[in-house]
Amino acid sequence: MAPLDIGLMIFELVVMLLALSLHDCAQAWAANRLGDPTARMMGRMTMNPAQHFDLFGTAIFPLIYLIRSPPLIMGWSKPVTMTPRNFHRMTRDENLAILAGPGVQMLVAIVALIVLLVLRHTSPAAALSLQSAAAVALHQPGVSLDGMPSIFPFILFLYFCILINLLLFVFNLVPFPFFDGGKILVNYLPYNAAQTFQRSSIYFMIGFFFFGFTVVMFFFVPLISLFNTLLGV
Repeated sequence: MAPLDIGLMIFELVVMLLALSLHDCAQAWAANRLGDPTARMMGRMTMNPAQHFDLFGTAIFPLIYLIRSPPLIMGWSKPVTMTPRNFHRMTRDENLAILAGPGVQMLVAIVALIVLLVLRHTSPAAALSLQSAAAVALHQPGVSLDGMPSIFPFILFLYFCILINLLLFVFNLVPFPFFDGGKILVNYLPYNAAQTFQRSSIYFMIGFFFFGFTVVMFFFVPLISLFNTLLGV
């Protein structure tokens, strides 16, 4: 593996750790604001990645995806524990707290997009760096980084913020058990259906390992294409 590829993998893993920490911190903060202090009391209302780390979901699985399908990186952290009875309006508030995670990831992607657009239209060096950053982040062949401006690492970081946060946004909203989408879905299912759904979680997870990539890509590709069109890359 080339040194550039190793460097990109480390870069992506760092951005993913920050994105997952922000996701969990946002859920803990929202839950606390809505009446449930459980996650806050467990130390999850923090950006410290160590508090959210899951060996398989935060390290092993993302590395497998990076090696198999660069530049894609998907993963998860420890579930944010919530106590539904603590919420003022149980189902509504729990759903809002859950959605705070994917919501903040979309917000970060939009903020990074806006910053890149401003830099692209105000700095020739940033405009030059953006084309190369997108090509490098998407692992396009034949990209040379010789003579890149000093702003290039910052532009690359912002582009990874878009790429990874959009990917995790879609990944988290897949309506399977253990994911945010599944937690919201179970709140709207009839009792018997919800119990069956939760008992079948192992089969859903096995299915996700075989078909999850296709499901995530179905929604991710149009999203990243829209952001790339706006950026002009």
